[in-house]
Amino acid sequence: MRGIKDLLIVLRNGIAFTFSWLILLIVIALLFSGAETISVSAIIKVFALCVWGVFSFIISFKFEKVTKRGFIFSLTLFYILFIPVEVLLFYLLGLFKSSGSLIQWIIFGIIVLVAYLAALFIDIFVFRKKEKLYTEKIREYIEIKDR
Repeated sequence: MRGIKDLLIVLRNGIAFTFSWLILLIVIALLFSGAETISVSAIIKVFALCVWGVFSFIISFKFEKVTKRGFIFSLTLFYILFIPVEVLLFYLLGLFKSSGSLIQWIIFGIIVLVAYLAALFIDIFVFRKKEKLYTEKIREYIEIKDR
């Protein structure tokens, strides 16, 4: 992040995007489940989840000290920062009634694990190949330019 202004812009845009989409998805889910209202406390909890998610994202992917260590480090840091809060707020929102069934927690864990493994796969097999190609093209450009 270059400055506090950039940080505030990313924070504003991230909260607006995540909160609006999450509320939209909740309204759709409530329509399908037959519920007609959503409580103010639930909206506040969703907002808190969005704010923490955006802060976690900014810390993990926008600070130069973190991004220098690589994508997988940033992704792992994001998971460590965000998932415990996400689980707590899912519990507080009542998504997993009481403590939740074992099946619900297994499904949630599998979703998180699959997302992480997909990111690892993309980083290892796609970005690394592109990285080599881009480096090669930059070296060719420098070589041609220096002639």
